[in-house]
Amino acid sequence: MTGAAPEFLSLQRVVAGRYSLDRELGRGGMGVVFLARDVALDRPVAIKVLPPSLAADRATRDRFLREARTAAALSHPNVVPIHAVEEHGEVVFFVMAFVDGETLGSRVRGRGRLPPAEVMRVTQEVAWALAHAHTRGLIHRDVKPDNILLERDGGWALVTDFGIARDLDGTDTPASGAVRGTPQYMSPEQAAGGVLDARSDLYSLGVTVFFAATGKLPFEADTVAGYAAKHAGQQAPSLTQMAPKLPERFATAIDRCLAKDPEQRPVSAEWLAHEISAARGALATVPAPLERFGREAEIIGGDIVTYVGGVLASGLLFETLRAMEGDFFGILFGLEMVFVIVFAALGGARAAQLVGLSRQLLKSGYGHRALQAGLEVQDRRDRDSEPEHEEGSRRRAWATIGTGAAVTALGITAGVVLDNDVGVVLGLAAGIGAPMLTVRRLWSQLGAPRWWRKLLKGRLGRAVFRLGGIGLGRHDDLLPAAGERTEAILSDAAESLYAALPEAQRERLGDVPAVIAKLEADALTLRERAADPAAAKRLATAVAALESLRLDLLRLHAGNVTVDELTRDLEAARRVGEDIDAEVAGADAARRLLEPERTG
Repeated sequence: MTGAAPEFLSLQRVVAGRYSLDRELGRGGMGVVFLARDVALDRPVAIKVLPPSLAADRATRDRFLREARTAAALSHPNVVPIHAVEEHGEVVFFVMAFVDGETLGSRVRGRGRLPPAEVMRVTQEVAWALAHAHTRGLIHRDVKPDNILLERDGGWALVTDFGIARDLDGTDTPASGAVRGTPQYMSPEQAAGGVLDARSDLYSLGVTVFFAATGKLPFEADTVAGYAAKHAGQQAPSLTQMAPKLPERFATAIDRCLAKDPEQRPVSAEWLAHEISAARGALATVPAPLERFGREAEIIGGDIVTYVGGVLASGLLFETLRAMEGDFFGILFGLEMVFVIVFAALGGARAAQLVGLSRQLLKSGYGHRALQAGLEVQDRRDRDSEPEHEEGSRRRAWATIGTGAAVTALGITAGVVLDNDVGVVLGLAAGIGAPMLTVRRLWSQLGAPRWWRKLLKGRLGRAVFRLGGIGLGRHDDLLPAAGERTEAILSDAAESLYAALPEAQRERLGDVPAVIAKLEADALTLRERAADPAAAKRLATAVAALESLRLDLLRLHAGNVTVDELTRDLEAARRVGEDIDAEVAGADAARRLLEPERTG
């Protein structure tokens, strides 16, 4: 344990026997987060501990505990749940669910902006989470990409780190006068140390969505004061112009979130979620694992094509040099083989990753037929949200080819003229790098991702799934809902998995079929009322609960989850059904009261 952080050692002493610490996940100004395993329940958890320097201050310590306990009262599918809040001498910490995935911030920084459909989905899920907190009198005050987790298998967005959250009726500015939060995402009133309400979170969410949709912030500054001044005094660029592929209704709603005056922002996160539902319109539903595969496969396809371009460019460059200069000692041929092998290996590695993604999809119950249906839905959505302008695309493609050819020719010519080490590097960069960049740009300009999806729907995709399924045995192919029956598909799959369990396990989980049937019936009822934003939110919650039960039953078959843990998820699903019943009954009662009395 030599070299371990002092927080690691002190925390391990306190939680010994209950939690086994694994490693540090990250640290910030208000805490250090460790990955641990709950010994009794045999599940991974994340533990956030208050640094000793802050724990020594009684006011900070009390605030940390109070706010953690307040956040622990939140119970929502898009909020990371807090399991326990404890203090033991100088060690103050809380235990929360571990989400296997990445933050929205790391996703955008690593792979660029999100596709329009994913931007809207993530935004809606975060809006639901904030609406849940706001209706319980809690504002987050630090909404940002690094506090939004994207679950690896399902792609669900979960909001975390309510560590500086505050009651809506509380005073916002700490006694010290410091303003807590992240300068790049603060609302003008928060940066000024003013009193906040839920609309401050909506401003921060607007900045977050702007970053996710464009890959950059609306404002850049070198200091905290610089960010505060720009948020207070400059109008953010319009998302409708910065991300023209987004539906106008969605982009307009986000532009409203970025209004300087809170009165001009959306009235609530609930309203924002409803606007997003309307903006998404009648887009067919694709389960999140299939969405994720489609997104990752598109990136991998672009990489493979780029590396193939590198192989061809390397061969052409060195063969041309050999014809012009001769190759008496085989040096040029050797260099050619090095470049060809490197690029071929890189392309092969990306192809292997595609096979690995198909294997993960198979483990979740989605086979190649499901992928075909999901990609069909994505194709239709692309045609609806990104209308093709064929003539303009061709002009841009020819311009890209001309620019690439010119750069390649000039670079090689300059390399020959210089005839030194700099010339060699310049020639290689121009002769290989420029064609690769040209190929990658043409990939997007000519709509190649749609051709790539066509290949994945055909023989190439079937071959990838055959390779991915080696050693997995038989896997039933769960077709995605391509419209209105997502809940029915998930319900049938979950019931089949339950029926295949050993009798002893079925007895311990005896009411699983009833809970599944209840959630399906609730979802069907809510779908008929989808125009109501509250019903739309509850519909997504019911479908998420069904998907969670289905995945748990899959993991139970694989031995990756215990019956006890599945029982807890079953109880959570049962509560979802009860909440839906209460809300539907309340809505019906309110409607009857508002209906005019019928006479005669």
